[in-house]
Formats: sequence, structure tokens, C-alpha cells
Amino acid sequence: MRKIKNILAIATIATMTFSMAGCKMIEKTPEAIQKTVLAKVGDEKITMADVNGELQADIDYLTETYGEDYENKIDNTLKEQLKAARTQVLEQLVNEKVLITKGAELGYLPSDEELAEDVKKERENFVEAYGGEEELKKALEYYSMSEDKFNSFLETMVKTEKVTEAMTKDVTVSDEEVKKYYDEDLDKYTVKPGADVRHILFETEEDAKAAKSKIDSGETTFDALFTEYEPNKAQNIKPLSEDLGYVEYDQENFDTDFLAGLKQLKDGEVSAPVKSSFGYHIIEATNIKSEDVVTPFDEVKDDIKATLLSQKQQEVYNTTLEQWKKDLKVKLYEDRL
Repeated sequence: MRKIKNILAIATIATMTFSMAGCKMIEKTPEAIQKTVLAKVGDEKITMADVNGELQADIDYLTETYGEDYENKIDNTLKEQLKAARTQVLEQLVNEKVLITKGAELGYLPSDEELAEDVKKERENFVEAYGGEEELKKALEYYSMSEDKFNSFLETMVKTEKVTEAMTKDVTVSDEEVKKYYDEDLDKYTVKPGADVRHILFETEEDAKAAKSKIDSGETTFDALFTEYEPNKAQNIKPLSEDLGYVEYDQENFDTDFLAGLKQLKDGEVSAPVKSSFGYHIIEATNIKSEDVVTPFDEVKDDIKATLLSQKQQEVYNTTLEQWKKDLKVKLYEDRL
């Protein structure tokens, strides 16, 4: 429900290289491009300068690489990527301005005192997430974000969150809705026959037989071999071991020979070598379920309620935001991007 940008989103955009489309802009000077109006929210305007300000690290890169006239020099691939990034930022800026404008009109915004306190808390969260004040400062420098701009970002985040909360505060989910969802989607809460599975995969049948023989004789254990070969999984070097979690006997996208071998095992049993398209396995099965097991409603009702509440809040948010855009006569000029 947080309909605001965040540092990670900015970081994602910042790792891209970009491009833009629009022959009209090619004819403009860099100064004129910055003043181009991309959207109107009521009497307020959002310009190319506002959008580029959210992509400052990328604009700095383009300027350093291609010069101030980078708009005319980057290739078509970069143009399309830059246009996509600008479109994303423009939509976000419009949404934020709509939320804050209508939030102020309806009395949803926090007081100055509340805003200052909430901004302080959010900053502390970022400091903790980045591992300290110095690390956060380095991140802000990397993304060309000044302290003032970061504080502005935090203020916007707090305001839009408050407005979103007010928009959706009356949304509720009844017990009847939760039970209906459970009954209509019972397959989601049904565990089909299968078992918890671990296996060790060998290149040859001889290697698999030798390992199984050592287990049977007591020379070693399945656990010991599993632990020994577990590091090989990362390099895909056989023999390798892997915990597959719960595997249904009719699991899709599994080798059918592997599943046939698994199905023969008793609880806690380790199989003889089973050939599959990947090689030769010795398989351990535990926690076997021989018939469907339905998770009781009481165990999942809280999760279902949270899911339904989030969905309904999102629907209310989207509907209200679109209505507010109409109220404020929002206009977008994406052809100018």
C-alpha cells in the first residue's frame, strides 16, 4: 500500500543506462527541455526538471558521457530506456502531488509537529537499514541526493502514507468473506500425498550404489553424505545434495522416474539408486502423507483476512486516486517525454 518511491526504487533506476524518444525535443536546447511541462495537477505543473531531478545520478552520467546536449547524442536504445524511466517517475510525481493536494484539502495531512516526528522516525529506519549514518550518507552521495532532497523525500513519504491510510481506513473484511474465500480456494490449503524429500545426485550408477552400500553397512549415514556433498550444489558438481522440501507424488515439472522411486519409499527410508534424466539419486523420504491433508480454517483465517484486506484497500486506493485526478483535472503530456 505504500504508493511512494523509495531509496531502493531510485537505486534500481540508477543502475540503468537510458534513452529518450521524441523528435520535437531534439530541436530544443537543454534549457528549454528542462522547462517542458509534462503534467498539470490543478494549477501546479510538473516539468522535465522535476522528473530529471529524481534521476539525477543518471542525468549526471549522461551529461558526463555525452555532454549537456546528451538528448541529441544518445542512441535509440538509450532513448527508449530513459523515456521508460521518466514515464515511471512522472506517474509517481503526479500521484504524490494528487495525494498531498487532496490530503490537504480533506484534512488528512499530519500537523507540522507530527510530520517532524514521523520524518525523524523514518530517517532512523533508513540509518538502521543502511548500517549507520555514514553508510546512509555514502548512499545518498552515490545517488546524487542532497540532505535537503532526502528530507523532502521523507516528508513526501510520510504525507502520502498518512493520506493513503485515511483513504482506506474504513475498509473492512467480514468473517463471511474470509470463509467464502477459503471454501472457494480450498485447493490452495490442501496438501496432496507426498513427502519431505532430500536426495544425493551422482554421475554414475556405480557411485550411487557405493554410497548406498556404505549407508546400509553403517560405515556412514545419509545425513553425513548429505552434509559432505551439500557445498557442491552451488557449483553443480556431482555428487551433490539437495533438500527439495515437500514434494507431491504427482508434482508437475519433476522427473517421472524420480517421482516413481520416491513413491515406493516408507517414512525415513533411503532408496536404492534411482535413475533419472539428471543422473542417479539416492532419495530420503520423511513426513510422508498418503492422502490429502486440508489445513484447518482457523490456522489460515488471519492470513486470508490480511490478504483480502490488502486487496480491498488497493482497490479503494486506485478508485479514489483516479477520482481525485478527475477532480484536480490532471493532464499528462507523455508525448513530450
